[in-house]
Amino acid sequence: MNKTLMTTMAAGAVFGVGVVATQGAQAHADAKSDIQAAQNKVNAAKAKVEKLSKGTKVTEVQGGIPADLQKQINDAQNKVNNVQHTLDAANGDMQYYQNQKVILQKKLDDATAKMNSLSDNDPAHQQAMVDFYSAQYDMQDNDGQITNADGWIGSYKIDLQNAKNALSALQDKAKNYGGKTVTVKKVDQAALAAAKKEYQDAVKELKDAKAGKAKWKIPATGGHNKYTKKKATKKHTAKKAVKKAKQLFKIDVKANKVYSYKTIALHKAGRKLEKKGTKLPVYKIVKKGHKEFYLIKGNRVITANKHDVMKIK
Repeated sequence: MNKTLMTTMAAGAVFGVGVVATQGAQAHADAKSDIQAAQNKVNAAKAKVEKLSKGTKVTEVQGGIPADLQKQINDAQNKVNNVQHTLDAANGDMQYYQNQKVILQKKLDDATAKMNSLSDNDPAHQQAMVDFYSAQYDMQDNDGQITNADGWIGSYKIDLQNAKNALSALQDKAKNYGGKTVTVKKVDQAALAAAKKEYQDAVKELKDAKAGKAKWKIPATGGHNKYTKKKATKKHTAKKAVKKAKQLFKIDVKANKVYSYKTIALHKAGRKLEKKGTKLPVYKIVKKGHKEFYLIKGNRVITANKHDVMKIK
């Protein structure tokens, strides 16, 4: 065999092994990243449950007041709690977009530097421009979300103050009946139940992430390495009937730019542009903070904003 050909084949074999090792390392890193992200969600959800379980201090009037006035006071206190929860959710959205701004700014800076480093005649300049405008659009979109969240936060703060003023007025009125204002600790059972559900979902997600780690399989050029697995023997089992999800209704995409997302976290990775005029079946209505979303085909979520989508039969 030609000596040059033999040398080339040997180099190719070494390169192939290197590619497999690189793919394996990347797969391993991706799996670890997924597990860490899921673990962080579990920790955050657990902390939330523990905090809500301790309850919060509230003021209430006890004894000596008419039942109807007591009901008004209770309703006013519930309104304060509800507005506070809504405000907290809006603040959470704001924090997410603020965190995204840091990431997107870095992406925009990198794209700008790359575009400026290339001449107009460079074949890579066109792609660099596309990357720049894409990063710029993402930044502008995120800034718009920040402005929107800031507006909601301001509105909710006013609502909260009004609710507190109304509660205070009723409590002052109760004092005329010999009522006594006391501070007690109360647990918001609805919020606690929601937090526990969130924790359970996070634990399941972590379990799935750990299970998914074993699924990484990188093709090998020969022999075995730590990223390859033996093919499992397929067992024949009786097929179980799968219950089909019930469709609630359909929606029609009205806006030009409406995205569906893989999860309610609304991460841009894996989002899908739904074209205007597309009709989508809705299987469930889900909420994130004060916003409402629809669960559609493919287990994806899409905004329920009436300006973006329209409910049809």
